[in-house]
Amino acid sequence: MKPRVLVLAVFAAALLVACGGDEGSEGDVVEGTDVTVSMFDNRYEYTEIRIPIGGSVNWLGAGRNPHNSVAGDESWSTEDVFGNLEQFEDDEAVITYTEPGEYVFFCTFHGNAEGSGMAGTLIVG
Repeated sequence: MKPRVLVLAVFAAALLVACGGDEGSEGDVVEGTDVTVSMFDNRYEYTEIRIPIGGSVNWLGAGRNPHNSVAGDESWSTEDVFGNLEQFEDDEAVITYTEPGEYVFFCTFHGNAEGSGMAGTLIVG
């Protein structure tokens, strides 16, 4: 009987890993007028964000490590509204976007302006 229990335990663990947690997964898309994007340890909850002109994104710290969100072209940064480049758990920076465009965003601690690592795309308009 022990081998059967072991097989079931391994299967259950594999299923949990495959399904992930409730934190979203890389590659997720969010769309709306005002959205919240959690910044988990080394990844964003959503890597594609679509908002209308005048829409906003609430960049929410949700990990043990410091995070931020900065436009690859340096046109905006969470530091501009939060006052610090480092956001920790429950720290919020709400940015309203009034210029249409497609922006690469990244965390200066875990990604880069070329879109590698902790990065994504914001589409405004």
